[in-house]
Amino acid sequence: MYELLVLSLLMKFPLHAYLISKIANDTIGPWESVSRGTLSTMLNKLDKAGLIEEANPKKVPFPTERPSRTFQITTKGKARFYELMMDTEKNPGNYSKIFHNKAISMEFLSKEDQYYLVNHYIKYCQKAIDHIKKQQFEFDENPEQVESMKNTSFYGTIRSLMELQLKQWELELQWSYQLKEQINTSIKNEK
Repeated sequence: MYELLVLSLLMKFPLHAYLISKIANDTIGPWESVSRGTLSTMLNKLDKAGLIEEANPKKVPFPTERPSRTFQITTKGKARFYELMMDTEKNPGNYSKIFHNKAISMEFLSKEDQYYLVNHYIKYCQKAIDHIKKQQFEFDENPEQVESMKNTSFYGTIRSLMELQLKQWELELQWSYQLKEQINTSIKNEK
């Protein structure tokens, strides 16, 4: 996820290392952050792999007096960015968080690729919704199995968590359809 985030930021413009850190942490925070050591190691790794390279600090759109290494993405890095953006198989448990980062950088993809990712995410959200509804249905269709628990806080908490998760996924699904509509609007405006 961090590799995609760093490459996504550099797709927009060259950045100082400390700005990459700040923007990345603002994006993934507040409970998660990329440490300076982790980021430094990643930047060195990406640099050695030829995915990024040192850049002219004067090309950074945010002037600063602070000394810092400056990076820009390479052609090879753009290919890796594309590969990471189009990957829908890795980390399925964290994919909603990954997709949120992808959504920010979809402007660098063709409309067809944007549609592919959004449609995939719509199916991902729907699968989560269907799973929760199936769990709720199993509870409702087997009252004898849950009868002894029905009046416990355990049962009440499980049911309320199911409702909460269902609402969260329904909001994600709604947002996904909004993204799809934005792509449609963009295509219409280009014509």
